[in-house]
Amino acid sequence: MNSKLWMLLSVFSFCFVAIGVKQINTNISPFQIIFFRALVGLITLLIILPKKTITGSIANIKQHLFRNVVHLIAQYGWVVGIVYLSLAEVTAIEFTTPIWILILAAIFLKEKITSKKTSSILLAFIGVLIILKPGLEIISYNSIVVLLSAICFAIAHTSTKKLVQSNSASDVVFIMCLTQLPISFLCTYSNWNWPNFTDYFWLLLIGLSGIAAHFSMAKALKKEAISRLIPLDYLRLPILILVGIFFYKESFDTTIIIGGSLIFIGNYINQKKSNIFKRNPKHSS
Repeated sequence: MNSKLWMLLSVFSFCFVAIGVKQINTNISPFQIIFFRALVGLITLLIILPKKTITGSIANIKQHLFRNVVHLIAQYGWVVGIVYLSLAEVTAIEFTTPIWILILAAIFLKEKITSKKTSSILLAFIGVLIILKPGLEIISYNSIVVLLSAICFAIAHTSTKKLVQSNSASDVVFIMCLTQLPISFLCTYSNWNWPNFTDYFWLLLIGLSGIAAHFSMAKALKKEAISRLIPLDYLRLPILILVGIFFYKESFDTTIIIGGSLIFIGNYINQKKSNIFKRNPKHSS
């Protein structure tokens, strides 16, 4: 598959992760959800990965640890948002991530900032501001937590782009699970709550979808520039808006339509003249 199809698979997988977190019924802390996500992911990878891949995953361990700790912080803020805010609001706030990615990719990865990329990101950011309505409504503490998590996600995505230049996608995901498992457990063991039977199903879905999402994103980032791929992630917004409305009875207003439309326009500008279903020999797997 080409890079954009890998990114689309990542988008849908992340949507399933969000739905799984939303479905958790018992009083499980965000770090405990992250723990089970890492546990399921690690077990899955130990089963499907060849031994030579696992033993070779310790390369660039310092970069892996930095990326995974920052990503753990980002996950915590994201889970808090999913639990206490609507799916639409969390997704909208999280879409400030490309703004930070654009800056970080230009500084640390030396990626060129074209006028098309700049226009795309600015339009998307304006769309997010319209949805959040800063100045007209008070932005809650949980919204700020999600915004900070977006910055951490940007750092993690940029770090992933650097790691996959010398590591396979499976290496990146395996080390992520291996490092986040003990850290998340230490953060939650003093306030541990056992999930009920139904929650185990959703935790399994979160773990498997998380592995699919990160593996797909790592494959996509290995093939193409990060600032060109991330705008595809905006597709999560209309998907999760509809899920929130029809399954969780979340509120909806016209600002989401206006903001979402600007996000799509920005996404279209960046993806113009690019056919995601066209196989490119250079980028095919």
